[in-house]
Amino acid sequence: MRRKSISILMLATLWVFTALPSAFAATPPLPFSRIEVRGQMPVTEVFRVEQNEQALNFNLVESRNSIVQVGSYTLISNNTASQFKLTIRPGESGTLDQFAFSLDRGEPLLEGQLSELPFSIKVTSQTSRGTSVGGSRAMAKDLGVRGGFSNNNAILYESGEILAEIPDFNPDRYATGRYSAALQLSIEVI
Repeated sequence: MRRKSISILMLATLWVFTALPSAFAATPPLPFSRIEVRGQMPVTEVFRVEQNEQALNFNLVESRNSIVQVGSYTLISNNTASQFKLTIRPGESGTLDQFAFSLDRGEPLLEGQLSELPFSIKVTSQTSRGTSVGGSRAMAKDLGVRGGFSNNNAILYESGEILAEIPDFNPDRYATGRYSAALQLSIEVI
């Protein structure tokens, strides 16, 4: 914060001297030795999610018993009163019971074969003191750590990853074809 005040002071001083006529160049120094610039930044709240392109097309069988990064997120807010909550729900509309890969429509399904593979979602924070949550059903997570951005307690900051944990399943029990899964992600200002 002190570094920012100094740079603002230098810019203000340069502007004042360049705006003064040259006739004042010989005048005695100003009767004060310190200038302090005070002000409040406008409230800025940024929440960004970037989808991992590799999560859009991967081999489910080869990914057994592994973790696939679905995406990453970043939250920044300089509103000291803000609180945020991240909610992840299964399905495109967020109304499914659990996260699952489902066999796409039109793919062949033989009698006795399974067509839905449940998996878990984990949201991990990469910010010190940030919490992680996980599960196979809808979940919510408080977002933002004070002092997590350059140790500045006025800024709320958090970054992390959204991961899909794929279980170790027997591919012989499942129908062969294309599977897909969707999740609904929302951010709420409390």
